[in-house]
Amino acid sequence: MKKAPILQLQPVQSGLRLGKLKELVAAADRFAFLFPNSTADPRALKHARQILGGLILGHCAETAFEEIYKEHVHTTELELRDVREGRSDTDYRLYNGRQRPVYRVNIKFHGSLFRRAKEMVNLEPEDCFALATYKIHNALQKQEKDALPYIFIIVGVPGLTAESVGAEVPSEFLEFVAHVHTSPGVPRKRDIEDRVVRVLLEEGHPIFASTATRLAQADWYVLSARKADRLLRDKLFDRVFALRTRNFSRQFRGAELDMHFSLSQDLTPLPTYLDMLREHGYPRVTTLLERGEY
Repeated sequence: MKKAPILQLQPVQSGLRLGKLKELVAAADRFAFLFPNSTADPRALKHARQILGGLILGHCAETAFEEIYKEHVHTTELELRDVREGRSDTDYRLYNGRQRPVYRVNIKFHGSLFRRAKEMVNLEPEDCFALATYKIHNALQKQEKDALPYIFIIVGVPGLTAESVGAEVPSEFLEFVAHVHTSPGVPRKRDIEDRVVRVLLEEGHPIFASTATRLAQADWYVLSARKADRLLRDKLFDRVFALRTRNFSRQFRGAELDMHFSLSQDLTPLPTYLDMLREHGYPRVTTLLERGEY
């Protein structure tokens, strides 16, 4: 089977010492040199699909958001800056004409339906969006600390998940990332995963175009940290079913403590929010965000 090419990394990027890099360059089989005792077992391959699929999905969602923002706001007063490189929980910041930040923006993607939503939180599966309670708390803490409104941008396409996107990645790249995942001696694995996605993007792999098209046709919503927190407190036992479920951690192994929102009732359509931003300006919208109306 064709193996993925060894990605070109500078010493500081790869985390390998210069001597190790020289050995790598001189090795007859560089793949075997990097992964001497590694195997791409089914669990590692599943991890690779989820990781690469998630990164591709995130890239396409953020690109689609940029296009929607430009289409609706079309103003020079506000500037959207991409801060994804920092790998924080902020994807973008919005700056005013004086180059001062006015919003934090975090894009959340959901593609897997909560099949038991009607039973557990009285919402239709297609109308249910889950957000971890700790993420709501952290967002509000950041908002209060920085005096900078924090908003979640939510988008989802039923059936479009990290796993389904990752399944379209060429097998040689999946195997490469699987070996990286199972090799304890490989440093800075996330950098390597990011680099694999950049290579696929530069090579024009069709998964980017098809995913972007589906996201561009999806419904997008806005939820402020303030409103998320208010709804969490108001509907705590109705929408956080973990709090009323005996042995929750046993029944739902690995599940987070989620708050479940109604897309149609609790969230604001992104075009509505952006049109308000364009027509009334960010001071008015900031007031609405702080009141928890958006």
